Amino acid sequence: MGYYKIMKRAMILAAILLSACLQEIPAGWTPQPVSIIIPTPVVTETPQPTSTPTLPTPTPFVDYPPPSPLLPGPINMIAIGDSLTFGEGDETARGYPGRILEMVDTLRPGSAITNFGASGWNSDALINGEQGLPSQLLRAIAEVQAAAAQGRGAVVFVWIGSNDLWYLYEYGGDVTEGAEALDAEHFSANLDLILAGLRGEGAQVIIALLDDQSKRPIALKGEAFPSITPDELTRMSVQVQRYNEFIAEKADRYGALTVDLYSTDIFTNSATLSDDGNHPNQAGYDLIALKFFEVLSTLLK
Repeated sequence: MGYYKIMKRAMILAAILLSACLQEIPAGWTPQPVSIIIPTPVVTETPQPTSTPTLPTPTPFVDYPPPSPLLPGPINMIAIGDSLTFGEGDETARGYPGRILEMVDTLRPGSAITNFGASGWNSDALINGEQGLPSQLLRAIAEVQAAAAQGRGAVVFVWIGSNDLWYLYEYGGDVTEGAEALDAEHFSANLDLILAGLRGEGAQVIIALLDDQSKRPIALKGEAFPSITPDELTRMSVQVQRYNEFIAEKADRYGALTVDLYSTDIFTNSATLSDDGNHPNQAGYDLIALKFFEVLSTLLK
């Protein structure tokens, strides 16, 4: 691992431990138990996978099938990501996953969703685990295997990359164009692991294109990550486009679907943002859930 990546990992870990003042990790945060939302009737005995999930090694010659409709009947949904998946800023504590469950349950009664989202996580943490919690990816794979054992269809919602961008410019020191290229390639490699792991288990996957967070009010005011300069915000705006190009490319490569959060004004409109100017409020999560559900509905036919 190069000097830049070693320093980046070290600074990210230090930042997570010291960032109680940041919006991505609220003050007094302690690791939360996994949030599992299951409507009645509750499934009391869930078949477990027969082996511990392991990460696959993506190969360039494996052909993944295109997205296909989920099996009839109740489905299992899994959400992985950062604070935006966890539901930071939503006073109802449902986030977009809880809202999706409400919509899906009208069509597929008995469906369930598991939300593994955790504040402050980037794509490295999602794969490897962080903050005393294990890998979201491996837990999602285990949930997919359990759904298969039940004869239920499984879909995984993936929304990650926001903190990759924040940490690059806040803790990366003098971030050169070469460093930005290496960071984008690293994010691309992480997408390979995430999508290969989920699609390899037969899960349907919906992955989000990122918003341009350099335009969020909290970024413009310099309140969340004060070391990021106006010039770096301009460069971040370009970097998120690189991220989104990789997300779209990998979704096509692995047979996943995308939900477009880049073209929305959810993160720039005060009507859909919480007071922190960073996370959505209830109205914002309503819109995000609708966008995910519009894509998911193509799999519910």
